[in-house]
Formats: sequence, C-alpha cells, structure tokens
Amino acid sequence: MATYNANFNHIALSVPDGESAVEWYTKVLGFKVISPLTLTKKTDPQGPLMTAIYGSELNQVKLAILSAGNDVGVEIFEFVDPPYNGPTRRIDWNPNTYTQGGVFHFCFTVPDVEATVAKAVAAGGRIVGQITEPVPGHKACYTQDPWGNTIEVMDCSFNQLFLSNFKTALDKALNQ
Repeated sequence: MATYNANFNHIALSVPDGESAVEWYTKVLGFKVISPLTLTKKTDPQGPLMTAIYGSELNQVKLAILSAGNDVGVEIFEFVDPPYNGPTRRIDWNPNTYTQGGVFHFCFTVPDVEATVAKAVAAGGRIVGQITEPVPGHKACYTQDPWGNTIEVMDCSFNQLFLSNFKTALDKALNQ
C-alpha cells in the first residue's frame, strides 16, 4: 500500500454550553455553521449510529457542525445525558497546561492576529502569551476560548512558517 499525506478533516470540542461556543467560534474566527446545534436522542433515527460510536451510555447530545475557511470541520458537542463533566471555567495557563500530554493547542490561520486576539478577548476569551513574530513579517499568538481550549492564531500557513525558518537558517549558514 502506498503511503499518502492525510488531510486534516475535523476537530471536535466538548463544551458545557453549545450555543455560546457556536456563537464564539463564528464571531471570533468566522467559522460557518453547516448544521446548527441540534439535540439528538438515543431513540432518534440517528440513535443506532450514536450508540455505535459512543457506546450505549450516551442518551442525549447536542451537536453543531462548523466549517473553517479551508473546509476543515469543527464539531461542537454539548453532552446532555450523561452530562458534560469537563472544566466550566478557563484553565489557568501554566506548565501543566502544555506538559500533561495529549492535544494542548490547535492553530488557525487568520489575516490579522491583533484583530482576532482583540475579538477573542472581547467575546470572553483571553490571551495566554504575547503576540510574537516567530519569523520576520509574520505574527502569532496563543489565546484561550471561554472554556479553556488553547487556540493559536497566526497570519501565515504552517508551511510558510517553517519554510521561512528554513530560509532564515540557510541564509545565516551561507553568510558565515
């Protein structure tokens, strides 16, 4: 079997308030609503699929489907029965936040880092570092949504960021 470079498809976030999360992500990052927040019960026609994926313990869930600008999906889950049992307030940003293992942030490319950070803070998020310039001419910043999910925003693509770093290192090596 040939190897391939997989495409990122979607991320799913579990939050205590689905409506607020949909509003935050559409307002701050401009995500489009593909499917509005909808309650699904185990007894609904989608129930067997829900049980096959999550197990028989899940009785009710609210789910909204959003889409980022490059068609990467963002699923917003509000678990109803059993109820959401995660953080209900922002998590303090400290070394435990990023050293505990697992996913500790995700990043979105935005046209204006400062404006996006300002929108995030105005909508109840917070900045957890400083706006930086990881490579000349490009900015990035870590923020948190109101539920403690850490989101990096930057004004260049991942490839642009690392190709710029490679070019800077190469230029430095050639000029020594």
